Amino acid sequence: MAGADPQATVYRFDHFRLDTSRGTLHGPGDAILEVRPKAFALLRFLVENPEHLHSRTALLDTLWPDVVVTDDSLTQCISDLRHAFGDRAPLVLKTVPRRGYVLTAEVRPESSHAPPPPLPPTAARTGMVVLEPFGSFGTGSAASLAGLLTSELLTELTRFEGISMFPAPHGETAGAYRVRGEVRVAGRTLHVNARIEDAATGAALWAERFERKRTRPSELPEGLVETLSAALVRQVDREDLRRARQKPESELTVRELCLLGREHHENGTEADTLVALAMFEQAIAADPNDALGYAWLAFTVQRVDTYGWGPPEGLRTARERALVLARRAVQLAPDSPLCLSRLAFALILHQRWEEAVMTARAALRMGRPTDYASLNSCAEVLAHAGHASEAIDALQRALSLDPHCPPVTHSLLGRALLLDGKPDQALPELRWCAVHLPDYVPCFHSLVVAAVETGRREEARAALREAIRLQPNWMPRNHTGTWFFRRPSDVDRFLAPFRAAGLTEPETEQANDNLATVPPQSGPAGAPRAGRTKPASRSVKRPAGRA
Repeated sequence: MAGADPQATVYRFDHFRLDTSRGTLHGPGDAILEVRPKAFALLRFLVENPEHLHSRTALLDTLWPDVVVTDDSLTQCISDLRHAFGDRAPLVLKTVPRRGYVLTAEVRPESSHAPPPPLPPTAARTGMVVLEPFGSFGTGSAASLAGLLTSELLTELTRFEGISMFPAPHGETAGAYRVRGEVRVAGRTLHVNARIEDAATGAALWAERFERKRTRPSELPEGLVETLSAALVRQVDREDLRRARQKPESELTVRELCLLGREHHENGTEADTLVALAMFEQAIAADPNDALGYAWLAFTVQRVDTYGWGPPEGLRTARERALVLARRAVQLAPDSPLCLSRLAFALILHQRWEEAVMTARAALRMGRPTDYASLNSCAEVLAHAGHASEAIDALQRALSLDPHCPPVTHSLLGRALLLDGKPDQALPELRWCAVHLPDYVPCFHSLVVAAVETGRREEARAALREAIRLQPNWMPRNHTGTWFFRRPSDVDRFLAPFRAAGLTEPETEQANDNLATVPPQSGPAGAPRAGRTKPASRSVKRPAGRA
């Protein structure tokens, strides 16, 4: 039996590996198994004290000192561990009725000086980050807060999609990033300096200062860990994207294909969208288990069809494919906010509103960090389903986490504000997007409505001209293009400003005819919609390489 080893950072048992320095549990094939913080703490205690019978009372006192909790809390932690262990659970963890629990597997501690394990194959799908312990200046409280910040930051970064955390010995690995930082206390203010370096060369890539007021001397300021971790992940993504732009397409990893595809997708043009489609398809062909690749491909397939871009394959076929891709993404990563948000959007294409709203809300409640792409999709679903205030909250959260969100976020916020009856507040958001993303047609559609409702007819006419320039064959119709409204009142409200802005009478009559043919929401999912005149397919030459 192996006892606790104060120098150990890795514990191997059965087919599993617990890495306390990274805060991760690994299963067969070195795959990372998701467990919640308290379940992780329980497992750490058990591997440090194996083959001992631990009573429920002792475990409750260990995990929740000085806090009164029910037995259900411990039961949930045990259930989480058994779920993570899967079929191996009976060989690892034993329940002794009315007495407690025993970790029965042989535990092999490894010293912190042991050579690091090789990088797992999944590294090609993720950004590789090495987190060094944060340093401190001045008082003892700074040192304590630096240790606490390092621990919390490690946990938060490990939970991000697309990021893999590695212990310091992996710092020389090509392509990895090293995160360093220092903490200083000045009165009631906590100052944090954070840097990202190239792990192989030591070159500084990014640095930022963060200042937060403290309410309790022994605790980190609220929101600091979330803000800092989001900034670090954002910079890692940007640096990986910069590197990907400089590589031949034949050498791109799955992660790099998805980053480049996402960049093209967010540009919002026909040519960029078709390039994104090809990149996402290439990513999942290279790795059929890449959940994020399926999620992004689902969204791009939907856009290609609803905008009338690329070779026609039929509305129903494309929407069915988008739903299949989104479901596959969730199957591969059921706790992924991005995958769930994509499934929610695919569901509104089929007018499965209640299921879509539940899925979007589940993505927002998931507990894992949520990026702007997930928040954007969830917000769009909620706004079009009649829950505009929830959509506004999600989009404002996206902008607070990343003030440099793509312009599309401002366009979606503008539309949500319109649907919430606030055209005056919507107008600045839509104008901002129109300036920064002049080829994004949904923004101009919303701008027509906002301008008319605020009495700016000339601005509305100018927005309509831009929309027609970008999509000459587009007509204001529900459940095609960019309109997916659940409530008839929203359809009527958005249709009227197009008449006021100068849409010709024959076009308006055709729009009404098309609206009248939309089946009710209780109709069969994916049923063909009569009256949809799909724009003539235009031949678009994909840019050579990457735009």
